[in-house]
Amino acid sequence: MSKEEKEVKYVETPLYKGTVIVRFYPESHRYYVSVDGGKFTPTTGVTTYIGIKDKSRALSVWQQQITADYLFDKLDKKCKIGEDEIVEAIMQCEIKKEEAADIGTDIHEWVEKYIRFKLKQKGFEEMPEMPSRPEAITGVNSFLDWEKAHKVKFHSTETPVYSKKYGYVGIEDATFDADDLFCDGDWKSSNGLYNGVRMQTAAYGAARMENGGKKTQGRWAIRFSKYSEKEYYAREERKREIKRVIARIQGKEYKESVPKPYQVFEAKFLDADKKFFARDLEMFLLCKKLTAWDKITDPFIMGDDW
Repeated sequence: MSKEEKEVKYVETPLYKGTVIVRFYPESHRYYVSVDGGKFTPTTGVTTYIGIKDKSRALSVWQQQITADYLFDKLDKKCKIGEDEIVEAIMQCEIKKEEAADIGTDIHEWVEKYIRFKLKQKGFEEMPEMPSRPEAITGVNSFLDWEKAHKVKFHSTETPVYSKKYGYVGIEDATFDADDLFCDGDWKSSNGLYNGVRMQTAAYGAARMENGGKKTQGRWAIRFSKYSEKEYYAREERKREIKRVIARIQGKEYKESVPKPYQVFEAKFLDADKKFFARDLEMFLLCKKLTAWDKITDPFIMGDDW
């Protein structure tokens, strides 16, 4: 039995006047696509291709911090650190990924319901209730301020897109008018905006236009912080502690740095130059090619046949 057959719950969307059908399985976040009545085949999503881009530096800093938090907590409690504690420490990054929703997720979920309410979609006839956490409420209000300041009018949310030309698929967070421009938008629950969002929004916009959608005139990246202000500065202090210790061990001078001010909400317009869209799409397609090359030449995948 295939993975598709095992997972029965999916959302099906017709595209290209019904000649393409996209099946999205929310539980596993997998896509299957049928073209011209053909068999549904697994299709790679935009974010998977962008994942080929090296993010090891940011990831290693986060892993260091999570591991250090766990071990310092053990030391504070005067616990004995043995083999089990060491293994548990290096497992913390995986455990943290499975934790409950963060502030950014709360805001993201509210925004999706709000846009569906604005679009008068079935099941969203009432304004969504505000999140319970104060920081999430601040984030929601900041989003509403941004909406008002840029005269935003929403057209779609959580819409599947597929490129017949390049064979990739994904779900676009939103399209809307902002400052009298038709825009593609992506929402991020994260501690910072990274340039991968440029490739992501360009890929979504290109696939949407290929399907007969309106021409992209601009793109927005919106970030909702994962942490409260207290958590943010505590984590920044932990980073500095780790850097101080590393510098001492290496016999190097430690240079103090000031963290960026806390922001629960951040909005960035990505197309100050009209050439940026084509540039960012080109880089996405290069990532797609690199992913394909990596798959057929990686000895961990191909064994001795790479």
